[in-house]
Amino acid sequence: MAEKNQKSLEELIKSVEIFDGLETRDINKVLKVASGKKYDKDEVIFKEGDLGDCFYLIIEGSVRIEKNVHDEKIESVATLKTGDYFGEMSLLDGEPRSASVIANETSKLLEVKNSQFIKIVMNDDNFARKVLWAFCSTFAKRLRATNTLLGQFAK
Repeated sequence: MAEKNQKSLEELIKSVEIFDGLETRDINKVLKVASGKKYDKDEVIFKEGDLGDCFYLIIEGSVRIEKNVHDEKIESVATLKTGDYFGEMSLLDGEPRSASVIANETSKLLEVKNSQFIKIVMNDDNFARKVLWAFCSTFAKRLRATNTLLGQFAK
């Protein structure tokens, strides 16, 4: 059973854009420093402005992303489900969170601390090249999409 769970976690991680191109041995390095955590319905995973120190992958369940739009007005901006991820920017920068994340239902998340992730990157040049390439590619796509949206709003 543990082998089946390991395989499904490996497949989930492989589906994450920022880990695109990682081989099984690289995925296992991530799994080795990852931990699982359960959140109850409506439990706050983190709040907007909290220090970003962790990446999350949803193993089971769903979460909602909320953003403080205007003084004290909270907007739900997205719902993420099994296989989705969030907090990836904190793997590199550790800056404050740009939104809050709350469990919609009892949810199991895989968490990777940025300090542990950086250790892998610093000690494995091949891993670092693959991950940084995937990060750059992912963020370039997001920036292009954002620029397109901004262009639509400017018209």
